Amino acid sequence: MKLTLKLLQNELIAYKNPQSDKERDIIQAAEDVFAEVGFTGATTAELAKRAGVTERTLFKYFPSKFDLYKRILAGLLLSTIIPGHMSDLKERLESLKPNFKDWYISILKARFEAVSKEPKKLKLLLGALLFSKEFSEIFGNLWKINLFDTSVDAIRYFQEIGEIRKDIDANQIVRASFSLGASFLITKFVLAPKLLMNPNEEIETLFEIFYNGITKDQS
Repeated sequence: MKLTLKLLQNELIAYKNPQSDKERDIIQAAEDVFAEVGFTGATTAELAKRAGVTERTLFKYFPSKFDLYKRILAGLLLSTIIPGHMSDLKERLESLKPNFKDWYISILKARFEAVSKEPKKLKLLLGALLFSKEFSEIFGNLWKINLFDTSVDAIRYFQEIGEIRKDIDANQIVRASFSLGASFLITKFVLAPKLLMNPNEEIETLFEIFYNGITKDQS
């Protein structure tokens, strides 16, 4: 079955209203397992074991592994990312104050704090984007409408008031900004979660690299 936004919206109702405690346990366990090993690496045996049920019970609620995965993706996108992360980030992008540096750093700090509360959600998202082209397209469209276009408007504003260069296309600046921010979060919460770092210092340095570059001569 083709994965669509409408299908995920229908799944969201079931995600928020599980039929029983066992179904709730299956969903919660599945979020952990899919975050850890992805869709391909997850087995129904492991999903059932982590949920404390038999595979027969698992299949009673979810006839296939993909049926369960759809439910998880619906919760991830429509219960966490859009109403939480995207909504908050869009508001911060539109704030345009007090200046470019404080605006940029406050956004990165807010994203770090949000992801640090539920790092498995980031792992789930990355796994879903890599696994499903359809989910990637759905997410990409929502990201562009809610975040990318809003970011371009913000960058153009800071260009107009003279805080950042006008000779670089705003779209390119936004793409670079998102790439740096996403890489920072992925490094910390996915690639090297045990790596010791001071997030505030890391974010300040990231801004300096993004804003001033790493060349020796700044004259």
